Amino acid sequence: MFSTVFALAALVSSISCWPQPPSSPTFQNVTIFEPPTTWPSRSGSYARSVLLNQNCEQGTPTMLATAAYNPPDGQYLQIFQSKDLGATWVQISKAYFNGNTSLTGGIILQPFLYELSQPFGKYPPGTIMLSGNRIPGSFSSTNIQLYASTDKGYV
Repeated sequence: MFSTVFALAALVSSISCWPQPPSSPTFQNVTIFEPPTTWPSRSGSYARSVLLNQNCEQGTPTMLATAAYNPPDGQYLQIFQSKDLGATWVQISKAYFNGNTSLTGGIILQPFLYELSQPFGKYPPGTIMLSGNRIPGSFSSTNIQLYASTDKGYV
């Protein structure tokens, strides 16, 4: 019984933290990013987004998004931000996946964005976690890399 009451109390307290977004007009088919025509491969996949809220931000919630692309100038994931419920987007940073120099060429797949709801090691609530599966050009391995941003995705 206690665990049920505790779980219900935790759920209610987390729901009350969510700001109520202002009503906004409905929109469709918003393009977040279109690779330049100079890129040899212009396709994208594995689009991911997260609605930020762990610090009970007030006003219109901030959203972050990323997707897997194959940019010619490096192995990175772009981080995009919207402050108007997804109507418009701006690139705020790039997360470079170059921690292992033995991995050359290749691609980054299956990105994922997550906002910590509680402390995790040295990272406080509100830290943005980004993961991606870096696959070298030889396709000989998969290498999941994890990055943390304590400034809402800017670095």
